[in-house]
Amino acid sequence: PMMVSLGLFILATLACIYSVTIEQFWVARFFQAFAGCAGVVIARAVVNEYFASVDTMRIFSLLAIISGVAPIIGPVAGNFLVSSFNWQSTFIALLVLGVICLFSVLFFLPETKDSKSTRQSNLVKEFRKILKVRSFLKFTLIGSLTYSILMIYLANAPYLIMQYGELSSNSFSYIFAFNAIGLVIGAWISNSILSRWFSIRQIIRNTIIVGLFLSIIFLIMCILKLPIVVLLVPLFFIILTLGILFPATTKLALEPFYENSGAASALLGSLQLMLTFCISAITNIIPADLLFLTGIALFACHILYVFCYLIKEPNKGVTNTKQ
Repeated sequence: PMMVSLGLFILATLACIYSVTIEQFWVARFFQAFAGCAGVVIARAVVNEYFASVDTMRIFSLLAIISGVAPIIGPVAGNFLVSSFNWQSTFIALLVLGVICLFSVLFFLPETKDSKSTRQSNLVKEFRKILKVRSFLKFTLIGSLTYSILMIYLANAPYLIMQYGELSSNSFSYIFAFNAIGLVIGAWISNSILSRWFSIRQIIRNTIIVGLFLSIIFLIMCILKLPIVVLLVPLFFIILTLGILFPATTKLALEPFYENSGAASALLGSLQLMLTFCISAITNIIPADLLFLTGIALFACHILYVFCYLIKEPNKGVTNTKQ
């Protein structure tokens, strides 16, 4: 599946480059996104199937760094390519990355399951079975809110930094890069420091509490309309907490599954994007000052964190847990 999806991604990217009408471009972009999702889903499933349970937190931390930093670095890199060359250059870069990924999978990624053990299944039944696992639902919702907070930041950062803060585009790029470092630091702290002293559930609980206080501080600053330099301080630490939560929630959401880890990973990704879409849509239609709206949206997500964490888990997991 990974090789098929990467092949489709490469073809769709070529179609984007050679599109002559906007309608052709839309169709090509749809299939490019459709194929690109497979890498995110399958990568998490591979981690869950291939690595021992004690190693998955470390690997998920690495994935969290990549998946968290990519949407921050991507616009900066894309802006550089478009301003230096032409719009096709961004897709040429994606084409090169797609080819590199395809050859990496072909030569360096071992199969994680015996092909003889592969079984046919009803995807709807699989999803229903997965959704009955409370730990999956609980930590998927928390992970989805984490992704939503990141998207709220990405959507509103240009306004906050360049329009409200009246900073230059170069300053915007530096701040974006600095906050990306915050994500990396958060993932590193989660795996290398906090995991030595706390269980993963304790890490998530404590991070949610810290994030809630940070969101309250940020909201108060937005109401008072303090300078952007002051606003960026709690915002940086909020983003740092996302780096802690991404790997921890992914590990606990997928931990109960082995035989159907691919379906669980797919459902995890779908729910994340669906919830992010809903929160972003609601945020965009509310008629309010964008600065205040950003603060209240981040605060609301952290309040929802608390309700999601209060979902009770049974003492025993499902029977197909990886040993």
